[in-house]
Amino acid sequence: MPQGRVLLINNSGFGAYGRFPEPNLGEQLEMADVNMRAVLHLTGLLLPELKRRGGAIMNIASTAAFQPTPYLATYGATKAFLLHWSVALGEELRGSGVQVLAVCPGPTATGFSQRAGLKPGQLAEGPRMTSEDVVMASYRALAAGKSIVIPGAKNRFLAGLAALTPKPLAARIAGRVIAGSRLPPEQR
Repeated sequence: MPQGRVLLINNSGFGAYGRFPEPNLGEQLEMADVNMRAVLHLTGLLLPELKRRGGAIMNIASTAAFQPTPYLATYGATKAFLLHWSVALGEELRGSGVQVLAVCPGPTATGFSQRAGLKPGQLAEGPRMTSEDVVMASYRALAAGKSIVIPGAKNRFLAGLAALTPKPLAARIAGRVIAGSRLPPEQR
């Protein structure tokens, strides 16, 4: 029988740019399935083993979880779900030997923008974080027993500001920022 602590990292997910239900309703539903349902399913299947052996669950949310995201509405909502579900699950599991961490990175140098139909670098002024930076911040937060980590000082500032801004105003601001970020059709 396997021994040692278990680390479950739920890092699958994707986004899609457009006015709902663009690019199509099927893709929006698939996004909900991948970004939320798969996390629930995998965590539910592995939770008995996690409780038996101890360990941690790391769910990759996003800074998009802190504000409404027009043109990425389903994506942002799925990441808000992951953030809130992770924090709530962590409280339920307090004292069980299983830690839960919601990781909320901002723009990161991955294939996300291309897959979502966004211009690379459009939503983030300046250099993006590397995947390695996000991983290291996540492991440090896990070791410190945190329930949420937002890697990068700029990302923490912007997520905090968005969380404090009234939701309709945050949606209007985010919509203006995101609106010009779509790749031309020949590049998607």
